[in-house]
Amino acid sequence: MSRPLKIRLSKYLADCGIWSRRKCGDLITSGRIKVDGQKITDLSFKVSGSSKVLLDGQLIKPEEKIVVALNKPPGYLSTASDEFGRKTVLDLVRNIKVRLYPAGRLDMDSSGLIILTNDGELVYNITHPKFMIPKTYQLTISRNISKRDLEVLIAGINIDNRKLKPTEVNIVKTGSSYQILKIQIHEGRKRILRRVMSHLGYVVLGLKRVSIGDLGLGELKEGRYRVLKNDDIKKLFIPISSINKLKEGKLSNHS
Repeated sequence: MSRPLKIRLSKYLADCGIWSRRKCGDLITSGRIKVDGQKITDLSFKVSGSSKVLLDGQLIKPEEKIVVALNKPPGYLSTASDEFGRKTVLDLVRNIKVRLYPAGRLDMDSSGLIILTNDGELVYNITHPKFMIPKTYQLTISRNISKRDLEVLIAGINIDNRKLKPTEVNIVKTGSSYQILKIQIHEGRKRILRRVMSHLGYVVLGLKRVSIGDLGLGELKEGRYRVLKNDDIKKLFIPISSINKLKEGKLSNHS
């Protein structure tokens, strides 16, 4: 695919697999980037295909884009590295040669679908709230949710002065000492579903993300991954018409 004659430096850095465009902007403003021997701190600066771009003195070039779907087991951090030497999701994809980054997070105790990629633009599109990419989770809670609490959850709950309103809530299974809920949201605040359930008085025994957009885990076993093709990547996103309905509150909940 041909590249435009000139593109913003932040996009070029993201295309090189450095990080998301937002994070690459921080690299630029901190003075760590040089283009053709000149230190660049201007976020609007553009580069061409012939530009020589250095990060901390190291030449960087765009690389082939890789997108991986991983079924994360509990006990792994959703980060590229950890200063304390704890296990990260990248420990599960050692056979991939390019440097990958998680698109979003799952807390250490949670499991399920997480996207790893060297495509900074894709990371931005998956994680930025304005794109409203739905994420669907399966929660196992310690007791049956009451009708009142279910109604409160569907109506939306304020956490940190921001309302979390699921786009879908279903009861999947009811046992003698547990219940499994399926909840779809379109944001990624840290431990938000665990905090919501704790606010309602329920203990979360297990939390698994089962889909992002229309891309589900399928037959992918825990701890395994697969490289996504273009048709799979398209499933991560939803049509603009659906985003508009979400913003207008026209998509109904089900219980």
